[in-house]
Amino acid sequence: MATGLAHAGTRERGPQRSGARPTARCEPAFDVATNPATLRTLMTGADAGTRQRLADVVQRRHGNAALQRLLAPGGALPVQRWAVTLPRGTADCDRVVGYMNANSPYRADSGWARTNVTFAWGGDPSFEESDGVITATVANPTVTKRVSVDMPSWAPTNAAMATGWSAMTGALRAHEAVHEGIASDWETELRSRLSTLRVTVASRTTAAFTAAVRAEWRSWIAEHQAAQTAIDPYTATLDCSGGAAAPEAAGLEGVLGTADED
Repeated sequence: MATGLAHAGTRERGPQRSGARPTARCEPAFDVATNPATLRTLMTGADAGTRQRLADVVQRRHGNAALQRLLAPGGALPVQRWAVTLPRGTADCDRVVGYMNANSPYRADSGWARTNVTFAWGGDPSFEESDGVITATVANPTVTKRVSVDMPSWAPTNAAMATGWSAMTGALRAHEAVHEGIASDWETELRSRLSTLRVTVASRTTAAFTAAVRAEWRSWIAEHQAAQTAIDPYTATLDCSGGAAAPEAAGLEGVLGTADED
């Protein structure tokens, strides 16, 4: 069996500049049903923008735990955690922003959180020839998706900071879930395209087959990345003021890279 691999790359979002003015938030014009099955159906069938709005409303209305259960019923996606080692009593938003900018493992990419999406294809070569033209298709096609999420972890004891941190990380996680939904949609799309692919090759060899399919695959992965980029940049707000004006932090500005593994 010939197998080619192509990776969708990593998505990284960078921190928002401290002191930026808060932006208006768009609320859905409809009420959100409380039945989990209904909500899962709505989010599964919705476009990326609607999924984001639904996730934001659920997070604000029912909290982070309820949102996590909704997004991954029956087995949540493992979320890696990188530790924030600031004193737990820290109450200064600017200090948290500065620490995160300096200590995030993704600081080289100006990111505080990261979601990695990887796709791989597999299948057997099948050839047809007509008038000297050789056409290859993929028999027994497979598509494999791997997703991982890395989020900051901290447990502040200051009441206002704890509330702000929880809301901010919940909003970040909700946005990551929208990117996961896009990846799931594309898993289905990639499987469909691979199943119906027909490419012209120079010879009936595994090498020619793999090269031709890989070229198509890479163009599809680029489309997936464009779909991910379309819902960024995204910014969550860290408000540790207890209601007063506070700086924004923890922006998620999307940057998609491309990596291929042969």
